[in-house]
Amino acid sequence: MARNTRKRYQKAILACSGALTTSRNLNIAGLASTILLANELRTDYSEHVANAGEGTEEHKALHVAGQLAAGSVAAYNLTTLLALVNDLTAKYVLHNADAAAASPTYHQAQGTTRTLAATTAITTLAGAITRLNDIKAKFNLHDADATAHTDGSLYQIAAADSALGAAIKVVTGMDDVKVGDQVSWSILKSGTGSVTGVSAVAADGGVIFTFSADPQDDAIISYIVAAQ
Repeated sequence: MARNTRKRYQKAILACSGALTTSRNLNIAGLASTILLANELRTDYSEHVANAGEGTEEHKALHVAGQLAAGSVAAYNLTTLLALVNDLTAKYVLHNADAAAASPTYHQAQGTTRTLAATTAITTLAGAITRLNDIKAKFNLHDADATAHTDGSLYQIAAADSALGAAIKVVTGMDDVKVGDQVSWSILKSGTGSVTGVSAVAADGGVIFTFSADPQDDAIISYIVAAQ
């Protein structure tokens, strides 16, 4: 229904769902904090690897295979975030392997290996959070290694660990949903987190649902959005 016709239909239903299962891919704080961390890692890791080629540089030669993909872009949504996390994983693994080698090709001398807990491809926001926090911890230790590098500790990651929050944003697919519209909702199943509802607020194109805790991937809600 067009926005300008709603004066005649004060309670027009704009969007609804009878049984929507929550997804951590929709977690607002999780996505925001992970994008922030991923983009700092993208910048600092790239600068770390590129610091090479001179006697006073961190590395004795440029580790080309350890550089991020030429088309690497800063993360701004879940799709670009997952692509960046997987690229960071692959390239950090190569860079760390050289540092741990008995006779490194690129590092100044054999350093301490800082192996990631897992290296499989990431496909979810929750997976990206776990992986990025691990890369941050291992990269900071690697960067601080003054044996493998000329100095060390030049590119430490300062961003906080990424973490899930208690709110998700559900995109309704209806452009007519706007800030100020009325939302009625209920929790049909509290899920693993045994969550309760705190608030539901209409946003442009969707609804922000806030729970007592992270609703994880198995809470089930129903909702209706009506014109203000």
